[in-house]
Amino acid sequence: MVTEHLNSFNTIVSQLLSVYIRNIYEDKYINVLCFLPYSWDSLVVAIGSNKNTSKFDEIVSSLLSKEIRRKNMER
Repeated sequence: MVTEHLNSFNTIVSQLLSVYIRNIYEDKYINVLCFLPYSWDSLVVAIGSNKNTSKFDEIVSSLLSKEIRRKNMER
């Protein structure tokens, strides 16, 4: 689920950049968090309250790790 979400998000970012909307990178991590389902709210709040976590790659890593943990718990 997160992988598909991130792929769709990156496609949209690429499309926006192709029409010269350059400031999308400044708020990229905020945008990706805003479009997650409600079941991810606790992680979104945790990331949002952590002032040290502002790099997009760190957020993606957190999301993918959380998704792996959720899948492992379902087994």
